[in-house]
Amino acid sequence: MADYELSVKADQDLTEIYIYSYSNFGETKADSHFLGLEQRFLKLAENPNLGIKIDYIREGCFRYEYVCHSIFYKQKEDGILVMRILHGSMDVGKHL
Repeated sequence: MADYELSVKADQDLTEIYIYSYSNFGETKADSHFLGLEQRFLKLAENPNLGIKIDYIREGCFRYEYVCHSIFYKQKEDGILVMRILHGSMDVGKHL
């Protein structure tokens, strides 16, 4: 079974997303968004080609959009490595 791994930065991104969502939208919405992201990670681990290749930004990297965030990941033999989870307003080149 394919699985996903979070980089240190992706783990920090996920924590910050949860805190922001909780503070601004409440626990229910924060939990829902967090669960949605985790479900997308699993879906991408099973089907890594669902994302768009963005070799022009970083070699071997894919991008998948979920709500207002983009999930950046690389394929691994047994799934994916999530590199970053960035809000759509963030400068990808600067943060990836």
